[in-house]
Order: sequence, then C-alpha cells, then structure tokens
Amino acid sequence: MEEQGYIEIRVDNFNNSLTPKDVDINEIKNLISDIENFLYPTREEKKLRPQISYDIEAGSAKHKFFLPISAVILFNGLTTEITKRNSLDFLDHKRQEVIDRFQKKALKDGYRIEFGSSLSKEKTLLIDTDTKFEMIAPQFYESEFYLYGEIYQEGGKNPNIHISTSKFGNLTVAATKQQILDGEKKTYKPYGIKVKGKKNLADGKLSDLELLEFIQYRPIFDKSLLDKIIDRASVNLSKITDVDSWIDSLKTDGI
Repeated sequence: MEEQGYIEIRVDNFNNSLTPKDVDINEIKNLISDIENFLYPTREEKKLRPQISYDIEAGSAKHKFFLPISAVILFNGLTTEITKRNSLDFLDHKRQEVIDRFQKKALKDGYRIEFGSSLSKEKTLLIDTDTKFEMIAPQFYESEFYLYGEIYQEGGKNPNIHISTSKFGNLTVAATKQQILDGEKKTYKPYGIKVKGKKNLADGKLSDLELLEFIQYRPIFDKSLLDKIIDRASVNLSKITDVDSWIDSLKTDGI
C-alpha cells in the first residue's frame, strides 16, 4: 500500500476567531469538491482516484485531506509553483477556477487561507483579501466533432436539426435549408453528423454547433466488412513510422 500523507487548508478570519463550529456544512461541501477538482480535474481521473478521507480540526479551522503521498506531492508542487510564479497561467482551466473560487471566498468573507501538507511545516500558498490572481486559460476550444444518435427534429424558421446523443444528451445544430432538404427525411433515424463548434474545457459541453455533413450509419457489427477495411488500410498504416505523432496530428474529435 502506498505511503499516506495529508493536505491541509487552514482558514482564519480577520480577527483570528474562527473555529470549526463556525464553518457551515455548505462551505465544507464546496471545499471538499474544490480539492477533488484541483487534484483530479477530469472525469477520467475522478473515476480512478484513490480514497480520500477528511477531517476538520481546531487552530482556526484546519481542513485535512488524507490520501496517498503521490497526490500530496502533486498538490505541494502545484501550490508552490503558483507562489513562485505569482500566476495561474501554467494551470489548466479547471484548476484555475478552483484557485479563483478560493480568492473570491477570501475577499467576500475576509478570510486568510493557507495551503500546506504533511511534507513541510511551511505553507506553500497563501490566499487572502489582497490576492489578485487572474484567470487566463481559454474556456473552450474550437474544432470539428463527429456526433452519433437519433435525429428527432429538423427544420424551423432558423434552420437546425436536433439530435439525441448518449454522451451529451439533446443537442441543437445549425444547418442550411439545403442540407436539411437534400436526400431522404432523416427524422427518427440513427445518423452520424460531422459538425464544427466549441467544446468547453471545464465540463466538456458542446456549443455553437454548425452542420458540416450527414453520415448515415447502421450500428450493427459486420465482421467481414471490418476485416476488409483493416486489410485495405494495413498497406498505408504500415508506412507510419511514428504512430504517436500521427495520432496527435489528428484534429477531429469522435464522440
């Protein structure tokens, strides 16, 4: 079993009178959520994260999170780097949001928030009413995406289609009259569509979608067809010397 350690968030008010009994459960809930998001910002990382235990102690209000030492080292490194740079520019958007919420809380309630851990007696980051970190990471990126699902509505005064997907739920995609009128009626049929739009870096949601083309598909596994496609592609695939670089060069997301 991996060595364990702890992260400590020490919170005090302007007159040093804060105690654990003064901390509302909503504040605790938000703090726990923020620490989880700071350590494990993506959905995939959350699924694989280790157990994290929590306790609150006196000494103002000390919020302690007990977890594997590797996570403590990560936390220490990130918060120390924020202090050294006096900037959030190296963090991803979700981690920047967490620090921004801490500084807004400090300003609103007159808090002094110290970040530390079991690795050192010294604090790694201090946030108080004078802290002014700026969020500079982009909130979204623009790209092309493939969406698969059932088209349940098309048309309207401002032409668009509505598609129901398993991952993103119901989405609205702007289209032209010609795109909608071309070919057969597509309502209530399974389709793939290629779109361009924006993807939020924090929650993965799609927005400002525009239709590029329809891709009709039949969601039935056809082994003989797959084998033929693999044989046909093998000739060119064998010529790729650096597979990782080739995959990184692909710009379109399949969803």
